[in-house]
Order: sequence, then C-alpha cells, then structure tokens
Amino acid sequence: MNRPLGPLMLLALVVSLTVPAASSAAVPARPSTVVPAVDVSPDPEHDLYVGTGGLVVPASRWRGSGEDRTEAASCPDCRWRVSRLCTKVVSAVGGCRNIALRCPVDTIPVRIWLLRPGQDWAIVGRACQGGSPPTTVDHVGSRIRERAVVALPPLRAGVQPAAGALVRVPALFRTGQPARGIRGADLSVLGLDVRLTSRVRWHWTYGDGTDEWTTSPGGSWPDTSVSHAYAAAGRLRASVRAVWRAEFTVEGLGPFPVPGPPLVQQQAVTVVVRTAYAHLVR
Repeated sequence: MNRPLGPLMLLALVVSLTVPAASSAAVPARPSTVVPAVDVSPDPEHDLYVGTGGLVVPASRWRGSGEDRTEAASCPDCRWRVSRLCTKVVSAVGGCRNIALRCPVDTIPVRIWLLRPGQDWAIVGRACQGGSPPTTVDHVGSRIRERAVVALPPLRAGVQPAAGALVRVPALFRTGQPARGIRGADLSVLGLDVRLTSRVRWHWTYGDGTDEWTTSPGGSWPDTSVSHAYAAAGRLRASVRAVWRAEFTVEGLGPFPVPGPPLVQQQAVTVVVRTAYAHLVR
C-alpha cells in the first residue's frame, strides 16, 4: 500500500543516505559484529508491538494462511511487528471501510510483519489484537516448564520381594510410572491452549556398583523387565532417576521443546539381600 512518508521515515531515509556504513539488508538472524546504523520500521506510525522470536497468534485471531501463521511461530530468529490497520482517528471519520476482518469486541485489526533472516520485511497476515501484548514461544515455554514439573507422574520406586531378596536370585524393581510418559496433557498458560507431551527413560543404580538405563518402568512379578541379581548378601541402597524430555504445542502450533535441561525425578529404595541356605526335608 503506497502512502506519504511520515517524519520518522524521512529522517531515517536521510540518515541512511548520509551514512555509508548502514546496510539496507535484513538484520542477521544471529548477533553480528556488523550492526546496521539505521533500523527503519516498515510502518512506524502504526506500530503497536515489536519483538523477536516465534510469535504466537491464536487461530481464532489470525486472518491469513495457516502456513504463514505456523512460520511466524516457528522462526526463533525472525523479528516481528504488529501494526494497526486502522487508527481510531481514521475510523472515527468514516475511514477504513474496506477492512472486514470481523474482529471480536475489544480487539482491533492489525497487520503482522515478519523479518525473515536474509530477507526484507513482509506482511504475513492480518489478525485481531486485544489489549494484552502478544506472546512468544519462548515465553510460553518458560511458563510450561514450571507447570510440567507439577504435571509429571509421581515416582514411586519399589523392589520385590519387599522382605528381602536372595543372593543370585533376581530382585524385581519398579518405578510406578507409565511407560508411555505423558501424551497431550491439557494445560492453560497465559490464557492459551497448551498441550504437553513428555517421554521418559529411567536410570537405575543398584547399589553394588552396577547401573543401567531402561525404557520400561518395571513392575511386580511376573514382570521381570527391570531386575537385578546381587552377588553377595547385605543391605544396599538402590536409586532411580526418571529423566523426562518434554515438548508442547500452543494453540495448535508446534511441537516446541520445553526449554532448559531435562526434567529429573529421583528416589532411593533399600534392598536387603540374604544368603539362601538349603535344607533337607522329607
């Protein structure tokens, strides 16, 4: 859309012409030692919000292609701008009649601009913006991490026989957790629909210098998927670590990894190992 240049754009144009070091190329996706001297907004007079990272726009507020909405959320190195389609002043005098986004009450129509690495600013869609600032995938992810810790199934480590195992007879171990982990747990974060999925592996340390990773949670007899035979009698302290790697979708976008290191639970269990004696019986 062609329109007269505003004062800020004229000033930026003059500066860009008088400073040879400035570059008209898009800002690099990652920090660089060469920073453009001038950063010209494509729509400075109407800008409401600017930011960097994956932009989350609910499908109910988006007016454009689903592919562009997905790209705006899935581009962590992109920069974005949310600008007014119509100001209140223009609307009050009867302007903007060609805007028919059917935005809900208490929202306004906006353009979504995206600056992809190595490209120029481009309009990727229109949306209906409420009074709260837009959010990013990283922001949602940081909140999800707090909720994910609470959402994990409790670790309930145990061993069988509980009264004591016998030397060279496998003891059976269990975690009390589901093998499938978490699938599509329904969470609400920042007023957005979020689904959490997490896979889990277990690391057992048996207390006699041996350890192993398993993808099975173990169980009681006849489940022998996690078992260990001790070579000598004694009272030992075994332990298990549940290591969860989680990802989430937000408003149908994603999946995205939950930021930070894996979520870890740990619990110990005492194992009593006795020597077996043979007795002759009639």
